[in-house]
Amino acid sequence: MKSKKYVDLLQIFSTGTSIFLNTILIILIITKSPKHLGSYKYLMIYISIYELVYAILDVLLAPLIFSQGSIFLVIISTIDNRLTTNKQVLLYLNSIWCAFFGAFMGVFALQFIYRYYVISGSIKIKSFNDYRIVFWMSIPIITGVIWGILTQTLIVPTEQTDRAIENVLLIEFDTHIDDIIYVGPYLYQKQLDGSVKINKESMIAMIVMMSIILFSISFIIFSAIKCFLKLIIFVKVNRSLSRNYNSFQKQLFYALIVQTLIPLILMHFPALTLFICTMLDINLGHISVVVTITVAIFPALDPLPVMLIIKDYRCALSSSAAWTTSPQGSAAWTTSPQGLAAWTTSPQGLAAWTTSPQGLAAWTTSPQGLAAWTTSPQGSAAWTTSPQGLAP
Repeated sequence: MKSKKYVDLLQIFSTGTSIFLNTILIILIITKSPKHLGSYKYLMIYISIYELVYAILDVLLAPLIFSQGSIFLVIISTIDNRLTTNKQVLLYLNSIWCAFFGAFMGVFALQFIYRYYVISGSIKIKSFNDYRIVFWMSIPIITGVIWGILTQTLIVPTEQTDRAIENVLLIEFDTHIDDIIYVGPYLYQKQLDGSVKINKESMIAMIVMMSIILFSISFIIFSAIKCFLKLIIFVKVNRSLSRNYNSFQKQLFYALIVQTLIPLILMHFPALTLFICTMLDINLGHISVVVTITVAIFPALDPLPVMLIIKDYRCALSSSAAWTTSPQGSAAWTTSPQGLAAWTTSPQGLAAWTTSPQGLAAWTTSPQGLAAWTTSPQGSAAWTTSPQGLAP
């Protein structure tokens, strides 16, 4: 597929970025979370793991979202797939990928349920601290399972869909119907006699999926407004609480707002647009591939709000390593608080290696500015220079 080459590159980059950022975020949550974060940190880890698995599955399967009139498909190539070329296996994996998409609809709603309980002071927040948390964690699983079952029962590949998309695949993607597998609805099926038949199975699946998306969007927006209003009251009423605690609640809410705008823009609205266009038989064609891109970059961007807005995490990141300059203005590396060896500059402004607090051998400069080896405090032999700059 011609356009898929560029999409594949983006999927690879996004997956790498997602793995890197989500791994760092999980480490920060475990090691740097303030005590008053409570059980919310487990929810954050839960979401990060979801995104990691989703990103890995996305790059391995390399799905392509495509809409043509009343057809809306998730397509996977079988000839150059990174995971397998077995069509039956890929059909199941395609449904699992779709299930993860559906699960995210529940994940986003779950975040706001927790935040609303915290800010409103509801006793229901205790349900996140005992065995009842299993129920809350099961919400994304339920929405995901529903999504996956629909793709395995009501919107499976059919001969009518094959005939409808065969020429489109050749024109748009230069590929043959036998070289792909897909799941998705074909709503208004054109018959051989020229008549049009509404596919009831596709209609039911689309209504259920759209309902889940709309519920997620509505709940997020409603809860966000309620959380914002409650937060204002919460901070005013609880002035006796520590300034850090109130500040943290604001940080957490702002992070949640940004973290919710990302999926709304990259997942909810694009998917909802495709469903609506399919319902109205609007032909998007190649433009629909844009949704493949937005869905792919979502897990790479989603960790950033928490990492950059929550002060404890932001400070931990900024203190790990930083650039500085020499007195002469030359850019150089400084060391992290962990004492890792890093670049610095000599008094003459020449870049040189320094040693870490652990005393590892490193480069330095002579008084004349000539680079030379020094020794570690353990007495390891090393190069140096004579006063004239000649190596002895």
